[in-house]
Amino acid sequence: MTEISDWRYRIERYRLIGVRCRRCGSVYYPKRSKCIKCGSSDLEEVELPKRGRVVEYTIVRLLPDRYNRFHPYAVALIELDDGTRIYGQLTDVDLDKIHEGMEVEATLRKLYEYGESGQIVYGIKFRPVLSR
Repeated sequence: MTEISDWRYRIERYRLIGVRCRRCGSVYYPKRSKCIKCGSSDLEEVELPKRGRVVEYTIVRLLPDRYNRFHPYAVALIELDDGTRIYGQLTDVDLDKIHEGMEVEATLRKLYEYGESGQIVYGIKFRPVLSR
C-alpha cells in the first residue's frame, strides 16, 4: 500500500466496517462496490461484531520483509457473531494453543511500518477472548 491508500482506508482498518447488500443481504469485509452473489451495487455500510470464533487457521512462516518482526504468525478464517466470515491475523496467542472454535475478539495492533520515516500502519487483528 502507499501512504495515500493507508490514509484513505484507515477508518475501515481501525474498525470492522463492511457492507451489506440491500438486495440479498450478503455482507462483505473489506468493503466492496458490488455484491458477488447478486451483482447489485446497492450496498450499505455496516459495523461488524467485534467477536467471533476461529473456523480454520494456518501458521505463516515465510514472510515479506515488512512483516518479519511478526515471524511466524497465524491467520484465521473467523466467523463473527453475526455469521459473517472474514480473514484476520491472530495476535497475543501461543501458536501451539490455537484451535478451531477458539473465541476471539478484534483489537487494534501494529500491522507494519515502511519508508525512511518508519511510517507505522495500524489495523485490526484478533486475540483470544480472556476467560473471566
